[in-house]
Amino acid sequence: MNTKAIKGYIFIVTCLGAVTFAQERADQHRVVSGNEISIDEIRDYRKMFRVNEKPLDMVESTKIMCAPPLTVFGPHYDPGVVYYINEIARQGVKTFPGDRAFPVGSIIVKEKQERKTADSVQIITVMKKIRADRSEDSWQYRMYDVKSWKEIDTKSPASSRASADCIGCHRHYKENDYVSDKGLELLLGNPKKEVSK
Repeated sequence: MNTKAIKGYIFIVTCLGAVTFAQERADQHRVVSGNEISIDEIRDYRKMFRVNEKPLDMVESTKIMCAPPLTVFGPHYDPGVVYYINEIARQGVKTFPGDRAFPVGSIIVKEKQERKTADSVQIITVMKKIRADRSEDSWQYRMYDVKSWKEIDTKSPASSRASADCIGCHRHYKENDYVSDKGLELLLGNPKKEVSK
């Protein structure tokens, strides 16, 4: 084989490798995108497994961070929290002590009852496991106004400043697969009086 043919062969192999790599990345991105939270899967969240029967008090610091604008709810916002989990998360709770991770597709919904009654729900926050790894972006976080089923843009100036970055709090719980200590205690069946994220 002459030098020109070898260079051409190397060029073709390199190009094919780059195209294959790019295709794998695109396929991986499509899988992650397909796992994103959709309104359709959470609109009927109350059909999911209800973790705690009675609403629990939120930790004060979490209540402030994880809330819509004060102009909507006022300074006396004192929600009760009810957790709901889908069947994938429910099965994941059973294996969590060994795996220390939830399976992809797990959904955890935190319902905030403003007056600790089912009819006073204003917002829910949602976590969905979208990747099997343990990176900070393995979970997706959303907040919804359940009256209009619109997503609350936590990055807008009208929202609470502290709620702008959910992972800012959840990263402290990497060992729990980004679920808070108190939330995990509740999910595993060891509830405390106050519940964090």
